[in-house]
Parts: sequence; structure tokens; C-alpha cells
Amino acid sequence: MKMQKSNIAYNLTTLRQLNKFSQEEVAERIGVSRQAVAKWEAGQSVPDILNCDALAKLYDV
Repeated sequence: MKMQKSNIAYNLTTLRQLNKFSQEEVAERIGVSRQAVAKWEAGQSVPDILNCDALAKLYDV
């Protein structure tokens, strides 16, 4: 059975796509690796509080 994406993973993917950013662009803008962004979007991990703040500022949410 396929696992459903978490709300955080879904929202991060949706916000990135709405802003027309690649995972690499998001990673560069907030100072993390592209692999970290990919893991967040896949629901394999979640961003820490500092990265959550950086993402909120990047996406203006």
C-alpha cells in the first residue's frame, strides 16, 4: 500500500511548484543541500525550526 505524503511534505512541494522553483533553487536560497529539500518533500524528514523560518520567508507565508 502506498503511503500518503504528510501535510508538510505536500505543502512544501506545492509551494515550491507554485513559485516555479527547482529543488536546487530552494536549497541554494535557504542554504541547505538539494537532497535535504528532496527528503522534506518526500516526507522522509522535516526541516528544523530555522529552516522552517527560512522557507516561510522564501514563500512569503
